[in-house]
Amino acid sequence: MRTPVRVRSWLKIAAATAIAAIATAGFWWLAVPRLDVCATVLPAPAGCRIADRVSTATLWTAVVAVLYAVTVVVALARPRGRWWPSAAAIAVLIVAALWGYRAVLYQT
Repeated sequence: MRTPVRVRSWLKIAAATAIAAIATAGFWWLAVPRLDVCATVLPAPAGCRIADRVSTATLWTAVVAVLYAVTVVVALARPRGRWWPSAAAIAVLIVAALWGYRAVLYQT
């Protein structure tokens, strides 16, 4: 028994939403200063004051938001019932989320 196309589209959107939300939360968990004294290690622990982490988190939040919007449009458009455009869009979203997390973490 096959899952209807409409349900598959919404499952893809739910997955993209979860990925984007977790990525954004991770960026800002690293970027927002919470500690006054931090260990002198690289990369600095989450919550330590690093001037460029906020701007980097803002940039990657925008990148993930744009890729999320593209993923939703692709999932809803369902070009001729093909599965690979949605899979590719979700894969690009995952790569951007991981790359953005690393960029914010290793920001100096």
